Amino acid sequence: MTSILCDTYAGQVFAGKLRLAGFDALVISGSSDEPVYIYVENGEVEVRPARHLWGSGAVEVVEAIRRETRQGASVAAIGPAGERLVRYANIMVDGFRAAGRCGLGAVMGSMGLKAVAVWGNRVPERARPGEWRRLYLEVYKRIRDDEPTRSWARYGTNDGVSVCSRLSMCPGWHWKRPWLPPEEAKKLGGDTVLERETPRSVYKKYAGVLWGWGCPIKCSKLAAPKKKGLEHIVVKPEYENLAMLGLAPGVLDVDEVLYTEWLVNNLGLDSISFGEAASWLMELYEEGLVQRGELTGMENEPRFGSPEAVRELARLVAERRGIGAVLAEGVEKASRILGRGSDRAVHVKGLEAAAWDPRGRRGLVVSYATADVGASHLRGWPRPHQPPSRGPAAEMVKSLIADRDWKVLLDSMGLCSFLPYTREEVAKLYSAVTGFETTPEELVLVGWRAEALARIHAALAGRVPEGDTAPKRWMEPVPEGPMKGEKAAQDWRDLEEAIREYYRQRGYHTTYGIPLPETLEKLGLGWAVGDAEKALKEAEKRIAPKEE
Repeated sequence: MTSILCDTYAGQVFAGKLRLAGFDALVISGSSDEPVYIYVENGEVEVRPARHLWGSGAVEVVEAIRRETRQGASVAAIGPAGERLVRYANIMVDGFRAAGRCGLGAVMGSMGLKAVAVWGNRVPERARPGEWRRLYLEVYKRIRDDEPTRSWARYGTNDGVSVCSRLSMCPGWHWKRPWLPPEEAKKLGGDTVLERETPRSVYKKYAGVLWGWGCPIKCSKLAAPKKKGLEHIVVKPEYENLAMLGLAPGVLDVDEVLYTEWLVNNLGLDSISFGEAASWLMELYEEGLVQRGELTGMENEPRFGSPEAVRELARLVAERRGIGAVLAEGVEKASRILGRGSDRAVHVKGLEAAAWDPRGRRGLVVSYATADVGASHLRGWPRPHQPPSRGPAAEMVKSLIADRDWKVLLDSMGLCSFLPYTREEVAKLYSAVTGFETTPEELVLVGWRAEALARIHAALAGRVPEGDTAPKRWMEPVPEGPMKGEKAAQDWRDLEEAIREYYRQRGYHTTYGIPLPETLEKLGLGWAVGDAEKALKEAEKRIAPKEE
């Protein structure tokens, strides 16, 4: 959806089962004239017809595919949104976990690919199996017994509403209420969600797919709304779901949010991007910038606090019908289609922002602005930063770079970023599995290399440096609460200076943010120097140089 490189991740057991099937990775290219799904089992790959599955929900289709393959297969599938190429369609894994960002579900839909199912029972090879097992057990026990980490087993991220409210970092009412009074935050807080957790007996059916193999925490739990007529078993919502399907549209009823989560997952929509699109429209409607007659296909008025309007919009988006066809393009393009609302759209480089408002943590805006994929909260959290008059940006940027490179490394390895691995542990485990000796310092260069290449691509696509900025909403002062008056940066110049400091520390062009030749050589990417020089020339043509 952003025209630049993207990556997205989902938990559970798909990757492990792919490895047991005899593959480290699966590369899919081309397209099919008829709907198909791919089945992988013990070294064999089949392309099977899926016309009878086309139109099925991404949650509901899992059992249908298992009946045709293996009951223990892991299934990554798209829903109707992916089939209709909604730009933020997701890929649901086993009906519970979402590879949600950037619209990779639409990529599968464009291929005519409904799903990929994998099963295997081969023993994976490891270079030094004895050493690997010893290290694994040591790390497992240390993390399992780590008291701060053990709280994840109870809540996962679904106590995030309490945290974001306390810090004034919520996207409430389309980013107009980053702080909520405790009594309001409690309505979507961790303990309230915990009351909806299903009995342990329900877990038996899903025990093989609910948690990532070997996880010492097992934070995923199942939940179900208590309200009559909304009953559906869902994975207990992550903070992003509660925030973007609850706080952003102003819905503080946890049962309604749980049911909306099930619907959005089944339709195959990214909850973050959809939640931004829906709440953005609600703001435009309530402020009179969109009229009732423009809301083709809608029965409910899109007002804050209406779960019915949220769910109606989800269906319209997935069907690309009426106003839903506009929202299906994402808020950046939707604002161009409508010819208004771009100053209220909260995105970076076309990717709708994750549900952490940087006005509550000075410095986080630099992470959003410089992230190669757009407004992702998984590209590093810096230490909080005060404006230049109260402290330099250099240390904040340094901490951002360290955390970003670590997070990208963990993502590249398929490791959970919530577990407190040490760098030494990861390096030793990597060496034991692959046989390649490495150090923590060498490994974290993976993050820098990945970003450098992605920024060259983004510059060629016209997203860098133009997209290295922030939404206007975040530069408005927080209206109430302990952070009242705070902005994501002191002013636009403060933000620009911090971004330039990021460029400087990274070894990028300080005006255009493109990796310098000497930086690429240092990273072992000398072969990309020509592309970087081409990207720089094109950026110079597009925009006039800013003052140094």
